[in-house]
Amino acid sequence: MTHTTAKVLNRICLLKPLGADHQIIHLISGKNVLGRSRETGIRDTKCSKKQLELDVDMVEARIKLKVLGVNPSGVNGFMVAKNIECVLENGDVLDMIYGRHSFKIMFKPPPEVKRKFVADDSWISLDDNKLLIFTSKGVEASTKIAAYDVDGTIIKTKSGLVFPKSSDDWMLNYDDEPKKLQQLFNNGFKICFFTNQGGIAKGKVNISEFKAKMQSIVHKLDVPVQIFVATGEGYYRKPLPGMWEYLQKEANEGVGIDKAQSFFVGDAAGRPEIAKGVNKRRKDHSLADRLFAKNVNINFYTPEEHFLGNKKEHWLTPEFEPMKYDENSSLFSPPNIKLSVTPCEMIIMFGLPGSGKSYFCENHLTPLGYIIANADTLKSTKACFEACERALRNAKSCVVDNTNIDIESRKKFIELAKNYNTPCRCFMMSTSIAHIKHNLAYRHLTDKKHSKINDMIFNAMKKKYSVPSKSEGFVEIVRVNFKLKFDSNYNESLYKLYLLEK
Repeated sequence: MTHTTAKVLNRICLLKPLGADHQIIHLISGKNVLGRSRETGIRDTKCSKKQLELDVDMVEARIKLKVLGVNPSGVNGFMVAKNIECVLENGDVLDMIYGRHSFKIMFKPPPEVKRKFVADDSWISLDDNKLLIFTSKGVEASTKIAAYDVDGTIIKTKSGLVFPKSSDDWMLNYDDEPKKLQQLFNNGFKICFFTNQGGIAKGKVNISEFKAKMQSIVHKLDVPVQIFVATGEGYYRKPLPGMWEYLQKEANEGVGIDKAQSFFVGDAAGRPEIAKGVNKRRKDHSLADRLFAKNVNINFYTPEEHFLGNKKEHWLTPEFEPMKYDENSSLFSPPNIKLSVTPCEMIIMFGLPGSGKSYFCENHLTPLGYIIANADTLKSTKACFEACERALRNAKSCVVDNTNIDIESRKKFIELAKNYNTPCRCFMMSTSIAHIKHNLAYRHLTDKKHSKINDMIFNAMKKKYSVPSKSEGFVEIVRVNFKLKFDSNYNESLYKLYLLEK
């Protein structure tokens, strides 16, 4: 028996899920019928129980696919209707239902002959359409990535408007882009675009028109390109590194990326407004592109620096630098503050959402026996007041864990403490606004129990913000520094990324 024959006899075939909601499916040699079932983890009623027939050939490392279900499936971004048959190979992407429940075909060991480049244009949709990927004909894996934003970098509007008025309202930003990109491709770079397109998730952008537009741009450039599209919020959206990580792990044919030779070009670079009149240039709408490059640790250039050879420009650094966050700083200012449930006291927390009030209470006050009264948990401020009154009546220390950002909201609790001859301290979170916004973004990514606080509500709360003073009736005002203990290396790494676009 030859070595090659032994490898074929030991070959297995897997469907590897591209989203977090499904598990690996093992296929047997010969016919497999898959669909909505416990095995696939698919509960979507649009997927029939017998959606697909997959005839696996372990020797040739190929699969003959036939759609059995009423609703179409997908292969490499193309729709495959009922009773249509096609052949799948190692690395192809299969959607159980077109655009949903995506799996990658994996033969182990893989066939000896591999495609060195993409044979035809393809679109795939991943993670319930949160990430779209277009791979044009001729794209090759490489250790070197030349990466670009799209709007304001590769293209601009023909109309001169900030936002395009139609899907064909675009033109190349610079005339020599095709030549520049072709030179990079000839020098062994893989050309990739990374673009945020939140309008797709909001229904403001027609996805079919958008796909056609991207393909027209690639055709105009006349160079193979792979495009990654974040359609909404979450880990794929720049400056978060989700799109880049997918390129590294799944979309570069297993070829490792040399970050020292790779780079990213984008117009969202945090530059201030300059000049006036006809020479005026508005400030950049965000820092998302520059911070994306920092998060993935590659060199960054503005379009003017990259395409025109301009000098490096001044830019406004973020107010909060997550990498500099020190979880080992002192908890209190001054640091010698005492916590004790005896004698009985009331503590009123003070701080905007995301400042760390509840985290502080849970980790430093609850273990000591303080009664925590929180409006989110108890469903109303009135219930908080009643909980504190019960605690004081029984000579138990309590904490008002609400924002308490205005004098009026604090006043009734201070008077309650006075009625029971109980001292009342204010614990004021010292977290900066920029740090708070970072915390809210982190919380939105890691804890789905909390709903997102939109800017309008947050700004309205800032306007009511009234710094507490001892004259209100507090015996002491304590400044509390935000201190977060991470429960995993992943969460610590996530927290220390740039999470905000501005």
